[in-house]
Amino acid sequence: MNRYLLIYILFCINIFSFEIFWDLGVGISPYSVNSSKNDINISTFHRLEGIKKYFSMDYEMAIYHFSQLDENDKMIILYEYIDCHYLLNNFSGALNILNNYDNYELSENIIYLKSKIHFKLSSYEDSLIDLEYLLSNYKDSDYSDILKFEIQKINLVKDE
Repeated sequence: MNRYLLIYILFCINIFSFEIFWDLGVGISPYSVNSSKNDINISTFHRLEGIKKYFSMDYEMAIYHFSQLDENDKMIILYEYIDCHYLLNNFSGALNILNNYDNYELSENIIYLKSKIHFKLSSYEDSLIDLEYLLSNYKDSDYSDILKFEIQKINLVKDE
């Protein structure tokens, strides 16, 4: 019985193997296909490549890709862009980027990262300003206790 089943399977594979490649969805047409909908924007390419490099911890290449972005795409990945500079201890480079934006344009996470950068540069007053801005403008934040702790920590370091 197994022999007949094996012969039947081989016979079916032989007969129908010619049909396997028949429907690949490839056709030849005298009309051109408009592929403008599928074109990828170069800025989108750099944003995606930069995100991939960021998550694979290749921060220098991520910075390269992020620096190639237009302003709309740069705003989307601004936290990752600043964080790359922060993780590479390039605090002045991160602040140069952040100087192009006002606090009201930035998210809560970016402002907190900005305060950490100021703290690393021993600019305690600027760090306090950022943290107090977060406390006053994000009153319902889940991070209020952390922000208060950070303010106390900066005050202690500043008084030493």
